[in-house]
Amino acid sequence: MGPNDVIKKEFWQDSASWRLEAGRAELMPERHAPSVIFATSGSTGQPRYFALAKHSLIISAQAVNQHLGVDPSSVWGLCLPWWHVGGFGVLARAYQAGCQVAMYEEKWQALAALEWLREKRVTHVSLVPTQLHDFVQASCAAPCSLRAIVIGGGKLSDELAQQARALGWPILASYGMTEAGSQIATQRMASDSTGLSILPCWRVRSNVDGNIEIAGDALFHGEWRKEKDGWCYQPRIGDWYTTQDIGAVVGTELQIFHRNDALVKVLGELVNPHAIEESLMRAGMPMGRVVVLALPDARRQHVLCLVHEDVEQSLVEKAVHDYHMACPGYAKLQSILHVPCFPRSDLGKILRQPLMAIARAGSDAHKSSLAPEG
Repeated sequence: MGPNDVIKKEFWQDSASWRLEAGRAELMPERHAPSVIFATSGSTGQPRYFALAKHSLIISAQAVNQHLGVDPSSVWGLCLPWWHVGGFGVLARAYQAGCQVAMYEEKWQALAALEWLREKRVTHVSLVPTQLHDFVQASCAAPCSLRAIVIGGGKLSDELAQQARALGWPILASYGMTEAGSQIATQRMASDSTGLSILPCWRVRSNVDGNIEIAGDALFHGEWRKEKDGWCYQPRIGDWYTTQDIGAVVGTELQIFHRNDALVKVLGELVNPHAIEESLMRAGMPMGRVVVLALPDARRQHVLCLVHEDVEQSLVEKAVHDYHMACPGYAKLQSILHVPCFPRSDLGKILRQPLMAIARAGSDAHKSSLAPEG
């Protein structure tokens, strides 16, 4: 099975269930309904396998198409791995809308992708922030055929959004996850609002701890786990699913603040390493080549380590200096680690767990310490 099968009626009417991972499709036993099982990116731990019924994926596709104004004359562009939920969602939407789908099958390169968008007259496409960043860095103006670009798979920074819109890219920030089969909330088209509009197939709320909870017919029905003797299926319990994201529902819009597991304690104070990364990028560090890790420490609880992917030393020093001039003492970086290449997933996400192991071992890297502060 491959991407061309997903846009055919036979796939959606067939009773088979498929597990998708690393470009492969494997038949799985059925425990609920004809389904697709997706592996998560595993950026912070071992992969998890969420099962979504085929009819749930169509419900999600219909909601996204309706929100984006997709019709049979549209052209969905696929330039994400089709076996990830983001890429698969594009194929499901093309099938549901009865429209064409164009597939970018070359190695990712901004200028080549731009030519592909123009040649295929793509109207709708999903991108991760890194791909959008590459278009902006290459000063690419958006093709006139594009009506909507959904940005997912990572947080879209305000600076990148402004630069992209100045070049004419009709970008829409979104919030979604594998467990939901696609988007949960997305910016409105032709609107000045930066809020994320909750799609009609979802009910969303925040609990007493601030965690976002979701419910709806597009939600996963269970999780498969690898055991020594094979695969084990565990059904989802209850209608509501609690995410690790902290946020709030305001009317029909969703606000996301941060991930619950992103915060760490340093000298008794809560620190968000992702927010520090954004500060360093605002100070000039290149997007996608900087990570801040919180390493366990007996005295401080955690120490903050800047890891960069072969960034020029003078640029690193300036960005760290600017950040340290503005941050509280407990949030200062304690060490800097230089690695030649970040471990990444198929979507280009930085795999933080393997990077954490590299930082602890100090192998294949160059490490320098900063003066302790705070």
